[in-house]
Amino acid sequence: MALDTLDLTSKTAVVTGSGRESGIGAAIARGLARNGAAVTVHYVSESSSSTAAKVAQGIRDAGGRATVVQADVNSPQGAEKIVAETLKAFGVDKIDILVNNAGRGAIGSLMNATTEQLLEEFGVNTFGPLYMSQAVVGSGRMPQGGRIVNIGSVVSKMGMNGLAIYSASKAAQDSFTEALAEELGGRGITVNIVAPGPVGTGIVLEMNEKLGADFTAPLRAKARGSDRLADPEDISEVVVWLATERARWITAQFISASAGINGTS
Repeated sequence: MALDTLDLTSKTAVVTGSGRESGIGAAIARGLARNGAAVTVHYVSESSSSTAAKVAQGIRDAGGRATVVQADVNSPQGAEKIVAETLKAFGVDKIDILVNNAGRGAIGSLMNATTEQLLEEFGVNTFGPLYMSQAVVGSGRMPQGGRIVNIGSVVSKMGMNGLAIYSASKAAQDSFTEALAEELGGRGITVNIVAPGPVGTGIVLEMNEKLGADFTAPLRAKARGSDRLADPEDISEVVVWLATERARWITAQFISASAGINGTS
């Protein structure tokens, strides 16, 4: 009997927003590579260049395959660049796994929201995953059995004060994920959302320090399984499973990886 594994050998993956060593995206990139996938580590800001290189080098040092691409997901041109450079780097003609992890969010009131903030958060959180999906699938470069995993958030179901724009942009992502799953179902491509609750990434910890308070506390109080901050690996393991053949019957799903934070409960 064959071993029951999460084997991703021969698969090529892109993980957007994976250039921060302590981030969810980096944990996902490492998890996919550990299971055999060749992985593109993507970043946007020049300030993340060195950390993205470290993430990729860490994957290589562990025996995996990784390349690094800088581009803005908030444009069709940026998405095309990520896809083209991935294919070139690994000498392949397909991308099997797309993880849309890149995200933007700021704490603030709706009454003080600026046009710039609206365009940035919806651009990265909503348009970015769509542009990336178009660049991969629309070109025919994602084969039968392909996987698209969008990283959402439990706050998309809450309309949370202080995170309303971020919540709304993620809610829009929720909606198009279901529609895209139906659109691509005939091609054997699954499309799902993994929605974390509060995660102990570097950004979250830095924000807590800046605010002088734990802004995640109200959310963690709604958890059923544990009130701790999640580790990035807690999210990565769910994504890796969805990327495998074992998740072939899972599509159009909102999977809350949050220790039981559901809606407004």
